[in-house]
Amino acid sequence: MAPLLSRPGLVSFAGGVPSAATFPVDAIARIASKLIRDDGPRVLQYGTTRGNRDLAALVVDRLRARGVAWAAPENLMLTSGSQQGLDLLARVLVDPGDIVFCELPSYIGGLSSLWAAGAELVGVRLTERGPDVEELERKVAEARTAGRTARVVYTIPTFQNPSGISADVAARESLYELAERLDLILIEDDPYSEVYFDPTEPPPPPIASLDRSGRVVYLGSLSKVLCPGLRAAWTVASPEISRYLELAKEGADLCSSTLDHAIAAEAVKEGLVDDRLPSIRRFYAERCSTMLDALQREAMPGCSWTRPTGGLFVWVNLPDGIDARLMLDAAVDAGVAYVPGAPFFVDGTGANTLRLAFSKEEPDAIDCGITTLFGVLAS
Repeated sequence: MAPLLSRPGLVSFAGGVPSAATFPVDAIARIASKLIRDDGPRVLQYGTTRGNRDLAALVVDRLRARGVAWAAPENLMLTSGSQQGLDLLARVLVDPGDIVFCELPSYIGGLSSLWAAGAELVGVRLTERGPDVEELERKVAEARTAGRTARVVYTIPTFQNPSGISADVAARESLYELAERLDLILIEDDPYSEVYFDPTEPPPPPIASLDRSGRVVYLGSLSKVLCPGLRAAWTVASPEISRYLELAKEGADLCSSTLDHAIAAEAVKEGLVDDRLPSIRRFYAERCSTMLDALQREAMPGCSWTRPTGGLFVWVNLPDGIDARLMLDAAVDAGVAYVPGAPFFVDGTGANTLRLAFSKEEPDAIDCGITTLFGVLAS
């Protein structure tokens, strides 16, 4: 779908990307210029595989403030975006033929990394409260009874991509307790947690804050709250897993961009994340509200959708019998794009679903785009 997104005049609800309007372009240009001028020999050289020590220390401070008390520089590795972290984790934790459990629906990039490592992906129903832990327990038992290796769970508990659903405290605790009881490893993918809309209601602490035995691997990123071009992200894991991740990263790229991560460290130090978070949250809250209002007005009978309190996505269930993939060409011809939902499901379902990203377009375009989209879907 990438070529479609550059088509002039197209209202795109497809790309799950932050708005460029939120990027602090001038400040980053100033920081980059100063770093190259004053410290060029260092920031233009190779770095260590684990990454920029200043940025790692800043990330650890942020994680500890969110309850992840066990986070430390020695078990944190900086990566070139969360996607690299997912790829490395798949290589380290998965052997071909292993069963990995994931939510229905779940992030395509995470699923792709796991699939590429040879995993058999088994879906678990996602409810409004989070993943169905009882179903997960049943499926783990079934897999192990059949003699299969089934130990890894991939979850996005906060403002999930693609659904926008955020797991509540009870669901997070239940999932962690199950992992303890059944000796599971949880991959917690958490790129959206700081993009919540109501400043008085942040999301629950990450599942990693509950971890007592090194079974949660946590992934975070600055892509949604600073800018994605710097590819500043991280994994935090037990010392054993961290050592293997470091070896895997050496084989992947030796080190992430020294310059990019030096810029990211200075940006965090200067407050370009924390000082701007309130305005970023208002920015996306307005766009989400516009989309939800337009859906309420335009959606045909039989439709339902999530009402996220953060993140970048709204998930839509269309009436039975409508295949979102078959409607995409007509929608694009009419001037609006979305992502069909079926690829987010590993069990072959989801034909009548779609993901709408409200992050890229202006409110007026969102309003008009939803009108256009449901005119096509109803025709």
